[in-house]
Amino acid sequence: MKMKRVLSVLLSLGLVVAAVPAQTLAKGEETVRISSSQELVEAIHNQKDGQTWVLEAGLYDLGDDCLDVVANINGVEKGFVFPLFANDLSIRGEGEVSIISSYDPATGNWAGQNFVTVGGDGVTLENLTLKGNPNSFYDGQCNKAIELMGGKDLTLKDIVLGTLQASDGSVSSGSIYISSADAGNTVIEGVEMASWISAKSVTSGSVTVKNVTQDFADNTYAGYSDEVYGYAWNPGVSGDKVSLEGLTIKVDNKSNFVKQISDNLRPGTTVELTEDIAVSEMVYLRADGVSIRGSGHTITAADNFQMGSHGQINLVKVEADGVTLEDLQLVATAANKHALDIWGADGVTLRNVELDHSAAKTGAPLVNNSSNVTIEGTFRAVTGEHSWYGVNLDDRYGKATLTFAEGAAVSYESKAAEEKPFVYLELATTKPSEAIVNPENGGLLLDPENGQFVEHSHQYGSWQSDEAEHWKSCECGAESERAAHTFVWVLDKEATETEAGNKHEVCSVCGYARAAVEIPATGSQTTPPDEEEPGDTPEEQPGEGEKADTPTTGDSAILLGAGLAAALGAAALVVLKKRKASAR
Repeated sequence: MKMKRVLSVLLSLGLVVAAVPAQTLAKGEETVRISSSQELVEAIHNQKDGQTWVLEAGLYDLGDDCLDVVANINGVEKGFVFPLFANDLSIRGEGEVSIISSYDPATGNWAGQNFVTVGGDGVTLENLTLKGNPNSFYDGQCNKAIELMGGKDLTLKDIVLGTLQASDGSVSSGSIYISSADAGNTVIEGVEMASWISAKSVTSGSVTVKNVTQDFADNTYAGYSDEVYGYAWNPGVSGDKVSLEGLTIKVDNKSNFVKQISDNLRPGTTVELTEDIAVSEMVYLRADGVSIRGSGHTITAADNFQMGSHGQINLVKVEADGVTLEDLQLVATAANKHALDIWGADGVTLRNVELDHSAAKTGAPLVNNSSNVTIEGTFRAVTGEHSWYGVNLDDRYGKATLTFAEGAAVSYESKAAEEKPFVYLELATTKPSEAIVNPENGGLLLDPENGQFVEHSHQYGSWQSDEAEHWKSCECGAESERAAHTFVWVLDKEATETEAGNKHEVCSVCGYARAAVEIPATGSQTTPPDEEEPGDTPEEQPGEGEKADTPTTGDSAILLGAGLAAALGAAALVVLKKRKASAR
């Protein structure tokens, strides 16, 4: 009886093992639950490798209670406000969790510069708001909100870095600074901050920046330049080991938009304007995948606008692929030539853009030099007395196309006494119908003869065809929908007993004809190769409702559990037989 119970337990255990996911069998981690500032301080003092701290919703103030923690981070033992030196340490907030410190270091030494200092490997901070301690040495602000110093494999996810205010009312959150030479696999994801990320010290490993927002509006460092370093404190991400997967920088007119913003953009960055911007030299976009989101605001030339080192006086120039200008107005002044010059670029998108060139002394609102440009949403061009025309399409140095997306609404206003074309085609090798793609704008069509939108209804001519399909074309270059041929046989010559005949296929719609084929003489007929001989039958297929022998993917878990249970059952039977044999 006792042996039967043991076998029953083994069988039951087999079924349980088959049903339980593998991850539930893993060794548990030590979890520390924290609900007060004092408990957080104690956790910092007593941190160990592999711990998980779970902070309940609330406000936590570290004060100066952590300064005596022996952290041993890069040789510095004490003086850190929030040191994390254990490995594989995870700190996660439940609900709204804010961690601050009222401690003022009043010094610029290494430990006193930082709020959170990470010296351990594999540290994770998630779902937290961190507001750095005010440091009177930095006019009441925190220099570095988070620094990875000596450790690697840092993860910051869904973190908000709160701002501190300087004496002039400007704000900053403090930077994220990766000073470790080996960053391992460091990931900064879903972070909101009012400063920059520096990874220029990283020589190995990688730093992934994903869906990060840097608010540089009303920032302490907006427009700040040093006599030695120049504009060295800019929003963005520095470093050669950085992978960018979504970065948005919000800016206002206090920044030097060219020196601090556009000249330093990494590919894939989005710049969002929070107010109208005036620039003192041309905005030159040379990084692929950059977006300027105007949010309805304007970029115009400042009173002190002058030619930059590039030797041009356009307001904005794009010389990179995949650039998008959106919800933006560009206003040229007498100091500018073109409002927007796009040169040798693929995949440029203008979405809800207005180009005002009415005050310029030369040039055009838009010049497309050998680029592929798509207009989406609304597009408005305004020309003045000295404007050449609205848009110049120039393919002398490579193919140029202007594509009007479905639903695009284009308007053109000329303030000159003499009417000027909306589009001027300066095409060396490209046909107008190929350079201007999907040119319909409501009930209007762009006429390449005079560059104006005119009323137009397609007048399709006779059928055109090839081997596969047929269509009709309008003189404007538009084509009707293509359709496959509908063939019928036409007998050309009937076969006799001694003479072959012939027939051919003709499309009943467009008249396209295929080559004739021979009809064998009736006295020498053979079975056509596409007809079946008597006795031929198609292969049998499984009848409806029959089940395949092979189980579906969804059955695999059941079979696995059954297999494990059977294996344990078999083992139990072997034990039972041996038991009986030994008893004889």
